[in-house]
Amino acid sequence: MQKIVIIGAGAGGMAVASRAKRLNNSLNVTVLEKTNYASFALCGIPYYIGNIVKELDDLLFYPPEEFTKRGIDLKFGKEVTEVDVENKTLRFRDLKTGKEETISWDKLVLATGAKSKVSKIWPEINNAKNIFYITHLDSGEIIRNYALNLGKGKKAIIIGSGYVGLELIENLINLGLKVTVIEALNQILPRMLDPDLAGIVEDYLKTKGVEIIKNSPVESFEIQNNLAVKVKTSNGNFDGDMFVIGIGIEPNNDLAKQMKLNLGNSGGVIVNEKLLTNNPDVYAVGDVTEHKDLITGKYVWRPFAQIANKMGYIAGSNIGGMEAEFRGSVGTSALKAFDIIIARTGLSKAEAEKLGFKPIEASMNAGIRAHYIPGGENKIYLKIVADNKTGKLLGAQAIGPGESVFWRVNVIASLLTIKGTIWDLFNSDIGYQPTLSPAWDPLIIASRLLMRDLGEKPPSSL
Repeated sequence: MQKIVIIGAGAGGMAVASRAKRLNNSLNVTVLEKTNYASFALCGIPYYIGNIVKELDDLLFYPPEEFTKRGIDLKFGKEVTEVDVENKTLRFRDLKTGKEETISWDKLVLATGAKSKVSKIWPEINNAKNIFYITHLDSGEIIRNYALNLGKGKKAIIIGSGYVGLELIENLINLGLKVTVIEALNQILPRMLDPDLAGIVEDYLKTKGVEIIKNSPVESFEIQNNLAVKVKTSNGNFDGDMFVIGIGIEPNNDLAKQMKLNLGNSGGVIVNEKLLTNNPDVYAVGDVTEHKDLITGKYVWRPFAQIANKMGYIAGSNIGGMEAEFRGSVGTSALKAFDIIIARTGLSKAEAEKLGFKPIEASMNAGIRAHYIPGGENKIYLKIVADNKTGKLLGAQAIGPGESVFWRVNVIASLLTIKGTIWDLFNSDIGYQPTLSPAWDPLIIASRLLMRDLGEKPPSSL
């Protein structure tokens, strides 16, 4: 009986286990997990903190008993300390008893996720009771309880204005706290949006009472009696009652280094289309990995849930005996801030230029419903980037109310995945319904704007 051992029980790891076992029930599948949770959704933690999600267990895709029914040996509270790739064994420690065990494996899967490097950046915070960062599901419980105990009107400071930082804003305000965001760079969402679109989001957040401090890299924290009382930045000091750090994660690659697996620039494990590492008996999935970007062909680190789930499914298929490939991703992401959705996919114009493309861009502020429908004045801020030589789509960014932003960016993401062009976008049969979209959808208008430069049809050479 072939022994499959998976290190990490997040969404990716459990997808491997479930898929492999479904395809080949004779496999002996063991999953080792440090925490007491499996198949969990860390992306839901901001909404648990804000009391939108009522119970922590609601963030589990399946209860642990479901995996036991599938014949998967799921072991909680087990920390893998050493992997012997030559003899195909590994050692793990029981975190309650301290007892160590050794087990053998035929195929190994690394699903160790990402880890925070915050305590290395600011070691003074290690014993501070009111500085938090999200590392596992219990982080949500700890942050919510502390915020509730503080009471309304107290001040929460969020370090970093990326995905985690912005989704925490609304949820902490929902608990009655005042929120200040501190960003090291000169704009919010620096990895997601162009400066002009980021400025629109910033102005919107200010209308919700959010204080935003930019150009202020954090230097240190002042700690008194195990409590942080202020954060010190290059642009001044800021008092707070609690601090949540939304920056500073990296691939959890300690075991990968020990096993001498090939790592990329981010420290993520390089995997091929089958999710194999440079060791033919070791797979890796999820946030610990780097994979190919479908636009540039370069290896990238994208710690996103949808990617981890797909990787788990593909690796599980290959382990279970059904050949499958993970082609890569195009970098699609989205977040919600109060009543607006912010989304992007692919490259910005500036990023494309740095990578050697000759990009052009269509930018607009367009209606998302027929003009005669009440609410038709609602607008989407949309940018679409394409290559000026080939007309191939390179990326998109959008901001606006409701889910229309989300689905329009997903249309571009789908075309990016198949190396689609502006002419493919124009010819996409996007549905029309007056309360959902205008007859001339913003996506189609954008393609027309780009076609002014590139022509009404693709060059014959394409």
